[in-house]
Amino acid sequence: MPYNAWLRCQPLVLLMVSGSFICVLGCGVSSKSVYPGTGTTFDLTEPGVQVLGKVTSCQGGYCRNDETGKMEWPISLQAPPPAATYQAAIRRKAARLYNVPESQIVIGEIDVSYRSEIVGTIRGWSATATVGRRKEEK
Repeated sequence: MPYNAWLRCQPLVLLMVSGSFICVLGCGVSSKSVYPGTGTTFDLTEPGVQVLGKVTSCQGGYCRNDETGKMEWPISLQAPPPAATYQAAIRRKAARLYNVPESQIVIGEIDVSYRSEIVGTIRGWSATATVGRRKEEK
């Protein structure tokens, strides 16, 4: 390639190299896992359970706090949190959304998405589940 042609392409090459460098450093890996509800609660299909709807809860980076409306700071975990973390967050949010005591909330299968860095550090998660209400027997 002649020297004059290189000078004409140099800004484009620098832009492409710097753009790919920023993308590699800033892009995260997203993965999905499925967790069961809780073994101590009723199944959503059992009689006496009223399905309320889907609830999504999140924590860490790319998560907006439900109460304050502000974005949360990223978390820094080496391994995913236990399933009880997602169950508690969904139960708490469902109780607030549907004005039902937490003890009556029934959680179905939980879909969890993780946002992590390329090296594997988890920066945030989002969990979605269908929830129901166990009707009190008298």
